[in-house]
Amino acid sequence: MRIDCTQCEMYQSEHCEDCLVTAVLHPPAGPVEIDQDLDPPLRELAGAGLIPVLKFRPRPQSRDEPDARGTGSAGPQNCLDRKAN
Repeated sequence: MRIDCTQCEMYQSEHCEDCLVTAVLHPPAGPVEIDQDLDPPLRELAGAGLIPVLKFRPRPQSRDEPDARGTGSAGPQNCLDRKAN
């Protein structure tokens, strides 16, 4: 999963300070990738209160605005705090 904090609805808000990405990377200099293999352990650690949850929420984009891949119409992002299957 690719996370670009500057594209988050909560960027530079009080919620940003208590987000997994900011807590671990103090905030990152650019977009970060979180491997899918890390999803279960990160959710377990967050569930136990040992690390903050990922609070990333993509900003709504217009159809004309390019997304992080350089294409229009960015789709929804996956988050670590989504419901388990």
